[in-house]
Amino acid sequence: METFLSDESEEGYGKVVDRLLASPRYGERMAAWWLDGARYGDSHGYDNDLENAQWPWRNWVIESFNSNQPYDQFVTWQLAGDLLPDASDDQIVATGFNRNHRIQTEGGAIEEEWRTEYVMDRVETMGSVFLGLTLSCARCHDHKYDPISQKEFYQLFAMFDGPDEKGFINNLRGSAEPRHRYRQSEFEAAVKKLETEIPDAKARGGKVKELEARHPHVMVMRDEVDRKAFVLKRGQYDSKGEEVLPGLPQAFSPTPEGDNLTRLDLAQWMVDGEHSLTARVFVNRIWEQFFGTGIVKSSENLGRQSDWPSHPELLDWLAVDFVESGWDIKGLLKLMVMSRTYRQSAVVDEERLRRDPENRLLSRGPRTRLQAEMLRDQALFLSGLLVERLGGPSWWVYQPAGLWLEVEKRGTFVQDHGEKLYRRSLYSRIRRTVAPPSMLLFDMPSREMCTVKRTLTNTPLQALALMNEVTYVEAAKKFAERMMTKGGTPTERIAWGFRCATSRVADGEELDILVKGYERRVEHYRKNGKAAEDLLGQGESKVPGYLPKPEMAALTTVANVILNLDEVINK
Repeated sequence: METFLSDESEEGYGKVVDRLLASPRYGERMAAWWLDGARYGDSHGYDNDLENAQWPWRNWVIESFNSNQPYDQFVTWQLAGDLLPDASDDQIVATGFNRNHRIQTEGGAIEEEWRTEYVMDRVETMGSVFLGLTLSCARCHDHKYDPISQKEFYQLFAMFDGPDEKGFINNLRGSAEPRHRYRQSEFEAAVKKLETEIPDAKARGGKVKELEARHPHVMVMRDEVDRKAFVLKRGQYDSKGEEVLPGLPQAFSPTPEGDNLTRLDLAQWMVDGEHSLTARVFVNRIWEQFFGTGIVKSSENLGRQSDWPSHPELLDWLAVDFVESGWDIKGLLKLMVMSRTYRQSAVVDEERLRRDPENRLLSRGPRTRLQAEMLRDQALFLSGLLVERLGGPSWWVYQPAGLWLEVEKRGTFVQDHGEKLYRRSLYSRIRRTVAPPSMLLFDMPSREMCTVKRTLTNTPLQALALMNEVTYVEAAKKFAERMMTKGGTPTERIAWGFRCATSRVADGEELDILVKGYERRVEHYRKNGKAAEDLLGQGESKVPGYLPKPEMAALTTVANVILNLDEVINK
């Protein structure tokens, strides 16, 4: 902040934008958004809900955003990376996008029914994520609004029906076939080195297991079976109608000819620059991330039932410019945040509020509450607890006691410890049937199905969580510890904490309220030492013993108030 304020050049703001886009944190932020649509979770879902090993696909997403992979490649690799000539490990792992769906592991499930459901999920997810269409409406009949027939749905179905997979796998842990060893060449080289260094197989067994944990098998796409495809009457797996060949919807842009079209043909058709939806859907959703609402408000649906664009010519121009830029994602983001529209103040007067109540005319800057992951990560960052390590598996963070009682027939909850508790929320383990409650409370989806637009709620429970949930109380405690080292008086310490969290200097009235509150609570904790100890005992992190407990407890309550300020939890 000091560096930015001291830079009086016209390029000062642009330098900040470039720095943030170059940060590894950029890829993590974008991945958190992308994982919703890709329905990424760390378990298989349904009744047993056992763990999977899809985190290497998440790694690939982070790396792709950080390297600014062109969006046309990003799409193609995820839909059909395995079909590219001499496909690399990354291109194969990218197809894990198609396998992030839930897998049935409950006894009594009908094999073909569930295998069919997985293929339908892939088609529906592809349509929702990349085209902004509700293809699920065409699985039972012709789409009632959009120009997509039931036959065309099952022509797409035929493209995603190639894996030799099972619909039901009893007690599945890890990855189902088809699968691919993450960074296989590195794994094989490391194993050979171990075999040379430790000839005895039993002696090197532990080391090999560690390697396998770092290089798990990832569920991927692979066309292994040449199945016939049929229109399924009313979407019923065993009610076959007309036989269909792989094909593409005809209503959007010219389609390639031939009877043996593949997922690669589908991907290339979507990103050839002529498709009417691919670029518009993406730029609209990026706009939504920055401005709170898309140019098309119904960002989840750009079909005939969608909302009319607030600025249709702007949407068209952004989409065309995005394609002509070479599908440059970072360039698109910079274009938006450098605009005068984005850089407006969010402060609103009565006249603008009357004429533009929802800010659809962009009469002011955006103001939105931070998303679930950002709220937690911000608290950890301000506290000094946040562990900035890129990539890797997911970990079990704090959960309410007894949360798993209804589902723990397949294992009890065992919390992780140490720095694993303080990784970014992107790496918090998501068991789909019992996803982290504090994340769900702030509208993160359970990832049981594709979700391209989060709901936005405002409830009393959210305020209670920010003030009382162990993650945020512990963050306030460690933030207070930082404040204790800044300045010699309570006023100086609180002023430093306020500026650190809000990026501005507190005015006299604000500071006076916080200081007086601190003084009252110091007296309270001096008389109630047990209450101070209980507060400072929240979470696993410790407070140095040399810091006075009444003062630390009182400053913790001030830090808690600061972390709950409206301007801290809203952008």
